[in-house]
Amino acid sequence: MSSADAVPEIPKSSAVRLFLRRLMVALLFAAPSIGSWVSSNVIYLRIDELERPLKKEAETLRAGMSDLERFVAQFQANELGRGTLNLLMTAVSADMSLRYLGDYLYRANAASIGSLRRAAAIVYPVRWQTVLKPYEETIARGYDTPTVVQQLQEFENKLVADALSTITRDQARLNELGTAIERYERWRGFIASTLAYLAVALSIALFVFRLHVKAP
Repeated sequence: MSSADAVPEIPKSSAVRLFLRRLMVALLFAAPSIGSWVSSNVIYLRIDELERPLKKEAETLRAGMSDLERFVAQFQANELGRGTLNLLMTAVSADMSLRYLGDYLYRANAASIGSLRRAAAIVYPVRWQTVLKPYEETIARGYDTPTVVQQLQEFENKLVADALSTITRDQARLNELGTAIERYERWRGFIASTLAYLAVALSIALFVFRLHVKAP
């Protein structure tokens, strides 16, 4: 084969320019997808930032509600047992000192469970120690009068009622937080799909434009 038939070698400078031109065209076609990926990640980070305190609050509320529900169940079961014992002692005409002792043992057991303090801390977060102190001191001292029994019962009834009210209030707040988080998730899905469609549309537009430019 003669030298005239040999394929002319492309100069290095021309090869580099050709490579760069093709790279730029490839980057141009990839730009919509890259832009969509960057934008979606930036938006996701912002949505996560907005959602984080809501999710943290919801987690705290769920933990508190679980503790309150457990306290109410335990306390009501303990109260039922105490009431059953009182009825039994009344039926057998037991001495009043034994009745007070039985009442005291049930209340002391309820106070020692630990859920009582936890419930008071949730229901009265700022002043729970002050609220609970007279009750605990009375239990620690012991009692043998109907007046003290009535005072203890009134305190317990109020704490249980306030715990149930707190559960109801926290559940309403949880519903609000759930709605807000769901709204953010819908926005996340909408933005992701919108950016994806825009990236595809821009890629097609660039491809058509490129064909039009190359057409004679």
